[in-house]
Amino acid sequence: MNANALCRLRHWFLLTTLSLTGCGRAPSFDILGSFFPAWLLCFVAAILLTVLSREVLRRYVEIAWPIVTYPSLTALFAFGLWLVLFR
Repeated sequence: MNANALCRLRHWFLLTTLSLTGCGRAPSFDILGSFFPAWLLCFVAAILLTVLSREVLRRYVEIAWPIVTYPSLTALFAFGLWLVLFR
């Protein structure tokens, strides 16, 4: 092997090693013997928070675009929970 090929091989090895460091440990919870990913629990909690906020919002304002509002609230709650609890 010449020096150029060896240099490329080193760079390839370094890049693949660095790209796989994020795969170390996925946050998961053991619930009744099954492992559930943390994002799934954040999503379920976000749906419950969206239902709760829907009831609160219905008392005070009329939602003009509910098909956009409720999925956006769910995403906001899910991402917020993920950032607060796992990052």
